[in-house]
Amino acid sequence: MPRENLFEMAKVADELGWQMTAHTTGGGATDLLLDAYEAADRIKRINGRRFTVTHGNFPNPSAIERAKKLGVAFDLQPFWLYLDGPAIKDVFGPERMKYFQPLRTLFDAGIVVGGGSDHMIRFDPREATNPYHPFLGMWIAVTRKMVDGKVLNTEQRISRMEALKMWTWNVAWLMFAENEKGSIEPGKLADLAVISKDYAKCPEDAIKDIEALRTVVGGKIVYDKLR
Repeated sequence: MPRENLFEMAKVADELGWQMTAHTTGGGATDLLLDAYEAADRIKRINGRRFTVTHGNFPNPSAIERAKKLGVAFDLQPFWLYLDGPAIKDVFGPERMKYFQPLRTLFDAGIVVGGGSDHMIRFDPREATNPYHPFLGMWIAVTRKMVDGKVLNTEQRISRMEALKMWTWNVAWLMFAENEKGSIEPGKLADLAVISKDYAKCPEDAIKDIEALRTVVGGKIVYDKLR
């Protein structure tokens, strides 16, 4: 996309009061998107609009600092680390790979990070080219383990509760829906799941095998293996 087009898109989205995101993969693309967000912000503040970086796999410390200043969130897919990590780590080298999905750094900066899958066609939730099983994603974020069993940048691990928040409250926040969903509280929608293991206490490697046994949406049971 031409640079001027991206800048104009961010400017118009901001003028209209819209929320904007764009897919970036490499660090240069993330830097360019943040450039566009900063240019729009100079005309009309974007803080509070929850502009987002989707994928954003290689944010360096400067990009993270800029995103924090602008109130920009990240929408990440740990499955990229799981499947792509073994293929790219030796090609890119350790210096560049330091910035591959730096979850710990993003959380410590106070940036809201949503967890997702980038999957749309409902193949097998764990074995698909783009897996989408949420507990596999949380396990990847907690362990930093790749499909080959190796750990990538253990210093970027996050806690179980932080990983859970990526798939719950944080994504609700990205949708401006944090007052309706994302946590189980009085006054919010009764959306919840009964799961097969104690997420907080089960062995770390058992997280990826957790399944939903009962799903409740708006107070109504819509899926039930317990009956």
